[in-house]
Amino acid sequence: MYKLSSLLILLLLLISCTLTGEQENRLSKQLSKYIKSYNTHNTLEYAGLTHPSAVKYYTALGDSNFINHFGLDIENEGAELDNLLYREMKTDGNWMERKYTIERKTIEENNRSYELYALSSDGGDNWFFLTEDDYFLDKIPLKKRLFSK
Repeated sequence: MYKLSSLLILLLLLISCTLTGEQENRLSKQLSKYIKSYNTHNTLEYAGLTHPSAVKYYTALGDSNFINHFGLDIENEGAELDNLLYREMKTDGNWMERKYTIERKTIEENNRSYELYALSSDGGDNWFFLTEDDYFLDKIPLKKRLFSK
């Protein structure tokens, strides 16, 4: 009996941390747009797919800080995001977070892998993204942070 109840609890935990086909499709589309906007240096779309709290934070710091953070032209010429790998997902009610590892390739320096976080506050209908630096920046207010360093 103990083994059966443990198995049922484990199964429920696994099911609760997965996405439906529709949620997965929405996330995949938004993630593709995010990576494409970075790779094609589309600053407006890139900022639009970044979590609104981060956009608001960098906007409040002034134009030059906003441009330095989201500007994908001169400083990042030739930089691309590639090799996305799913790592983990956590949920708390309608708040959902997915963690990925992605590689940033540049011409001048070695490739750098970092974490990318997908966040949804409405049960997976809409997704926004944060780099690991922004995700862990306490000055950017998020409703929740389900992952720790």
